Amino acid sequence: MGPVLLLLFISTVCYLFWLQRKQDERARLLAKQLCQQQQLQMLDCGRNGHSFRKINGRLRFTTLYQVDFSADGESRYPAELVLSGMRLAAFNLPAHRI
Repeated sequence: MGPVLLLLFISTVCYLFWLQRKQDERARLLAKQLCQQQQLQMLDCGRNGHSFRKINGRLRFTTLYQVDFSADGESRYPAELVLSGMRLAAFNLPAHRI
């Protein structure tokens, strides 16, 4: 019974790692698209942590990403991208110089 549980545990960890990588790729694609819509240059996108947030009145497990962008090619501003699963929950873009 021990080796079966160990194999199940290792498989679960590998699957969760694969899901997180897939979500990271989705966040990078969404950040690039959202920056293009706002006519901004995306500089960087990285995972910033996990949290629970209320979305549409329900408590959801979300992943937070920090997206760095530039509007004028010289300055760097941080924005926040929030994903719930593979869906975009929020994109918080701060005030920036154009």
